[in-house]
Amino acid sequence: MMIKGRKKILVSILLLFASAIISHAQSQKLFSDSTVIQAKIWSKDENKQVHYSEWQSFPANSVTDVIGYNPSQKEKTVNASSKKNSFFHTEKINNRWFVVNPEGEAIVITAVNGIKISKSDFIPEGFSGKIDWISKTIDTLRQLGFNTAGCWSDTGTIIQYNRIAQNPFAYTTQLNLLAGFASDCRKKNPDLKSLSTLSFIFDKDFPAFCEDKCATIAYLKNDKNLLGHFSDNELPFTNSEMKSLLNDNNSADKCFTALKDWMKSKGVDSLTDDLKKQFIGYVAGKYYAIVAAAIKKADPNHMYIGSRIHSNAKNNKYIFDAAEPFVDIISINYYGDWKPKKDYLNDWINWSNKPFFITEFYTKAEETGMSNKSGAGWIVKTQQDRGIHYQNFCMQLLQAKNCVGWHWFRYQDNDPNDAKADESNKDSNKGLVNLNFQFYKELADKMKELNTHKYQLIGLFDSKTN
Repeated sequence: MMIKGRKKILVSILLLFASAIISHAQSQKLFSDSTVIQAKIWSKDENKQVHYSEWQSFPANSVTDVIGYNPSQKEKTVNASSKKNSFFHTEKINNRWFVVNPEGEAIVITAVNGIKISKSDFIPEGFSGKIDWISKTIDTLRQLGFNTAGCWSDTGTIIQYNRIAQNPFAYTTQLNLLAGFASDCRKKNPDLKSLSTLSFIFDKDFPAFCEDKCATIAYLKNDKNLLGHFSDNELPFTNSEMKSLLNDNNSADKCFTALKDWMKSKGVDSLTDDLKKQFIGYVAGKYYAIVAAAIKKADPNHMYIGSRIHSNAKNNKYIFDAAEPFVDIISINYYGDWKPKKDYLNDWINWSNKPFFITEFYTKAEETGMSNKSGAGWIVKTQQDRGIHYQNFCMQLLQAKNCVGWHWFRYQDNDPNDAKADESNKDSNKGLVNLNFQFYKELADKMKELNTHKYQLIGLFDSKTN
């Protein structure tokens, strides 16, 4: 009897344990279903030529697939725990990072890049002027759940709008510090054109250039509507740049000279892949120290929101180490994957005690009839598919507790007749609006559905993972 009783107890314990495992597994399930989207994969070969695959199937989750999602629930921001600040800043609340606005609300940044009229002397049909255009555009973007004008927007017109608006709109700046300095140097001395852009970080005149350039934005230091400053875009902190640097073996390149000095200090004659990454991190550290000092000297009130790292730079932990002491938010342009990889998101939270946001991503629809050859975004078939991709991509970010938002690239489609556009911005469907400034309704509706329920979704995701 004693043995049988013990067996019953053991069976009961096992059943309870199995039930707990099943219950836990069910509680961790985030989505009830998924949708299959057809897409063409973007890639670039060794000669930097862009290629697209044949149509392939990819699973995508929509907001309506989220277990517990309630579209009728009123959306609220998360209350900040700190004292109210006059300017945007970041704060970790209940183990999750947020941007806190000047009103003391903890928010997720939902931004759009390039909110501007490309032709300076052009006023779109249906608008009486630039202020009328920006006012109506911001009204629509707010309705879609966007709260910030991202990189390359018409900051001058937005600032004018904010002076008269009852509800101003947040914006960012792009300073182009290293890019601007390298460009100036190359114009003055054509012999420098072959040098690595990273070489100019070690130029003795670079710090002074940064200070002079940043002095021009000092007038913004008391503007509570300014989210923060980008210092550059997609600097070559990449494996390919390192390869070029080693192949050139150019003693006139200050970055190559720095590499040799760095190797000597490390006591090494050759470089492993990890040492190559370490050196890029070392160079990045020099850069961030210089530009952050110049930005904070001119504007001590606003955030420095990074240099928009890209490509395999986002997989280099030494760059994150280098950025952490200087940036308030690490900015990352993300292409090449259908959605952010969980391994990357886990790496970023382990590599840095600073939050990040994604500052570029998009897809292009075949149905527009545009060539869609330029740019790094994948091709899907319809605007509806673009919207589903947006939801699928952003919900992955909402699950990351160190992510404070994203920036869609971009406001308007590329103009195929714009002779001044660079090769990455020609004749492609990247915009929320077409060339007639009309919003793509199917895309906009899907964006709104996610953007206006992002805090509810955060609550649902966190309840499953806490």
